[in-house]
Amino acid sequence: MKVVQVMGEPLLGSAVRVYTESWRASHEGICTPEFLRSRDCAGCLAGELAAGKALYLLLDEGPVGVVSLHNGWIDNLYILPRCQGMGYGTALLRFAMAQGGWRLSVLSSNTRAIGLYEKHGFSVSGRKALRENLWELTMEKRHD
Repeated sequence: MKVVQVMGEPLLGSAVRVYTESWRASHEGICTPEFLRSRDCAGCLAGELAAGKALYLLLDEGPVGVVSLHNGWIDNLYILPRCQGMGYGTALLRFAMAQGGWRLSVLSSNTRAIGLYEKHGFSVSGRKALRENLWELTMEKRHD
């Protein structure tokens, strides 16, 4: 297993595929099917790079996860649905923390990810209502 920085093609194409599949799966049931299909995931990642964020791809016999980092923020940490529960999320989170990541946001409906973050010392420091019974949570790493 290794993490590589995405600077452009051909890795950007792999990162887009992982991000697209994972983002859509994590937002299914929250967003309309039309929105899921129409979201420009490639444009989102290109925007991350253009904004100066570092984009990384987790590889293990192929791409399995992505994460972006900027100014202590861990953004877009996604693992392919078929690869979840195999330690990849933990590996990518640990990598992001080792790069100085200490703050992230997550949807309140993503209880599996919240549990992972709490296990690694993150706690909720803020919440923004998106709609009834759905919040965007900000989580920060406790400094022990």
